[in-house]
Amino acid sequence: MAIDTTEVPARKTSGRAARVLAAARARPGLLLTALYFVIAAALMVRYGMWMTPEKLVIVGFAIALLFAKPIAYLRDWTPVILLLLGYEFLRGIAYTHGLPVNIHFMIDADRFLFLGKLPPVALQDWLLDEGGPLWYDYLATLLYMSHTILPFGFAYYLWSTRREQFKRFTVTLLVLSYAGFLTYLLYPAMPPWMAARDGYIPEVHSVIGRVLGHLGNGPSLPSIYDFANPNPVAAMPSLHAAYPFLVFLFLLKLYGRRALPFVLYPLAVWFSIVYTGNHYVIDAIAGVAYALAAYYGLEWWWKRREARVRAQADAPGPPAAPTPIGG
Repeated sequence: MAIDTTEVPARKTSGRAARVLAAARARPGLLLTALYFVIAAALMVRYGMWMTPEKLVIVGFAIALLFAKPIAYLRDWTPVILLLLGYEFLRGIAYTHGLPVNIHFMIDADRFLFLGKLPPVALQDWLLDEGGPLWYDYLATLLYMSHTILPFGFAYYLWSTRREQFKRFTVTLLVLSYAGFLTYLLYPAMPPWMAARDGYIPEVHSVIGRVLGHLGNGPSLPSIYDFANPNPVAAMPSLHAAYPFLVFLFLLKLYGRRALPFVLYPLAVWFSIVYTGNHYVIDAIAGVAYALAAYYGLEWWWKRREARVRAQADAPGPPAAPTPIGG
């Protein structure tokens, strides 16, 4: 019996799909990391699980183990994690050390910017449904609770692809975080939900509480927040506004105009933190200002450092000693 050896024509793949598949095969760790952070964000909203820094670090280490990079991961990430955990423990001091909480500046600033209106109150009057959470309430909750997922995910991406930029990004993130801590220490600021509770502004509902109440409780895992004091008066500046904008600045540096669509993410976060009653608009503006200061301040410092290194490398060495004549 003759055997048909005619080849079956291969199914053609579009150019874009082929590039995506090739990139996934070349860097499977990035694909797994992206999938993880998407799933982690969905689990947060579905079960009300806050993805604290140590949980994200454990997942990153598991992925590093999967791709045989545990030593490099521990070497590069341990200083970053220790400093970020130190920030998490320290920020509660701003609420317990006794400085008076500032209330009226943020209220007056928002009323000045919006012609007498308070955005947290106005947005809830416009969008909040008394019958229960709507789709945009779930989205706002997801964006708010993803506070640590984005910078950690972006840092992991840089660690996997651009190690020098990973170092710069994490240093900038740490400077930004500790600048926020010092401000919380010296200028405790009351968020809108607390100001409404205490009667300083009209009623502001807990959008996140309503959403999580409808979702129910999921599995409870140990967290550093079981040992660190929370800080409910850490509203100014808003690091929820600062972190995604910092990521945007780094994306602009790395990818230019191709990164411009990402600006929609910080804009959505800024809207969410105001709508949920956790920040005033002036808090978000301050967060953006802190991110700009940290980014451009460190860029200036790194450029000066590189210039000094180049100057030292190009400088002529000391003249050679004369060779003695005779014996």
